[in-house]
Amino acid sequence: MNLINNKVSIDDDVIKNKRDEILNEAARFFRRKGFSGTSMQDIASAVGILKGSIYYHFRSKNEIFREVLNKGISPVLKKAEFIVGKKLAPREMLRELIENHVNYIIENDFSLVIFFQEKEKISASQTKDYIESRNCYEKIFRDVLAEGINQGEFPDVDVSLTVLAILGMCNWIIQWYNPDGPKTRAEITAHMVHLISDLMLNK
Repeated sequence: MNLINNKVSIDDDVIKNKRDEILNEAARFFRRKGFSGTSMQDIASAVGILKGSIYYHFRSKNEIFREVLNKGISPVLKKAEFIVGKKLAPREMLRELIENHVNYIIENDFSLVIFFQEKEKISASQTKDYIESRNCYEKIFRDVLAEGINQGEFPDVDVSLTVLAILGMCNWIIQWYNPDGPKTRAEITAHMVHLISDLMLNK
């Protein structure tokens, strides 16, 4: 019986790993070629499987796209919730949120920015879960900024517009980031944190 259970566990791990590999490769193609320009054959070839084998893991390209979005937002949202739970002062909390966001953008092959490129091509019903998570994520930033304004740590700015500006600045990094460039990931992250938290929101 233990042998059977172990085999089931191993098989489940293999399936999960293959799903993750498909999602990672799909994210790269969606970023480079867009949703419409990416074919199931593109993804299958990158993973090293037959195109038909993808349908063992996913029903359609739309399902892969939804999973890529959800996979992109979930970890960064959980980390943001953890940061808020630390009960830091608003400015320090914002610094950690920005650091978390920039690091995730750089490390995770564009999953967070794919939605903004493709949102006009995908129906709202297909991206409902992602949009709900994204709204929760943006609300964390708005709440921290609003609390900082109330406490006199930040200037009295339009909270919603400012949060969109902050996330837009951070998301744009993917357009110019070069891992072989003159600035390290740590230097870029530190600069963005200082630029936004200490300069842009300096009272």
